[in-house]
Amino acid sequence: MTWFYKEGRQEIGPIGKSQLQELIHARRINGQTLVRSTAMTDWRPLAEMVGAKQTADITPASPTEIAPAAATANAPPAPEAGVLRTESVVCSQCKRTFPKEQVVRFDNQVICAACKPLFVQRLKEGVAIGGILKYAGFWVRFGAKCIDYLILGVTHMIIVVAMSFLTSASAPAYVDPADAFSSGALWLLGIQQLIGILIPALYTTFFIGRFGATPGKMACNLKVVAADGGKVSYMRALGRNFAEFISALIMMFGYLMVAFDGEKRALHDRICSTRVVRK
Repeated sequence: MTWFYKEGRQEIGPIGKSQLQELIHARRINGQTLVRSTAMTDWRPLAEMVGAKQTADITPASPTEIAPAAATANAPPAPEAGVLRTESVVCSQCKRTFPKEQVVRFDNQVICAACKPLFVQRLKEGVAIGGILKYAGFWVRFGAKCIDYLILGVTHMIIVVAMSFLTSASAPAYVDPADAFSSGALWLLGIQQLIGILIPALYTTFFIGRFGATPGKMACNLKVVAADGGKVSYMRALGRNFAEFISALIMMFGYLMVAFDGEKRALHDRICSTRVVRK
């Protein structure tokens, strides 16, 4: 006897019972799949066929099985004949329980429909499928950034005051106000601006490349990692520092994205494929 089954509106077949068994094992069809044999004129769900014992000779061991009848009068009522009892599994990402028919498998991982898009995205980025990262939220990252800004602000002020003192000590006793900028004030302003860019870049690149976290993030028990949970290189740390300019230039919206992103990523995290996680 040969069989037909439907995928959406498409009718597929004829196939033999061995091929039907392979489809069941591969989970390409399940209890809700419409099937019919050459001896039938109408389509019926595979689960109904199992309940009626019309496919007993072709149905292999699968994630579903026919519920047995109650053994005694005091036993809990069993499902009616033809109703399939579905085995439950736990999603490796969100840790919730789902019927086997509602999940997919990748290697040894079980993924539910809700987690599948994010899981596929992480696979494309090279995420280690066995690792589960605890992403840091907006407020703890904000606190870490405040600590870093305080450290950088004090460092910048010390350098600028020292430079101003040295410049004033070597300047002539009297300078014509009309020649103020030509006498070094413009040069000092340019150096200050350059320091304001270089110091944060060196600070961020060194600490993230060497330790995986700036002092502010260390204080908040946070760490910057690559998409697979690995260490961030010095070059990526440098690129991430300058990518933060983009997050700041668009009215700080790049930072606010942390509150709405599924992996708590800011815009510069998306650009450089990094994550900020709790240790």
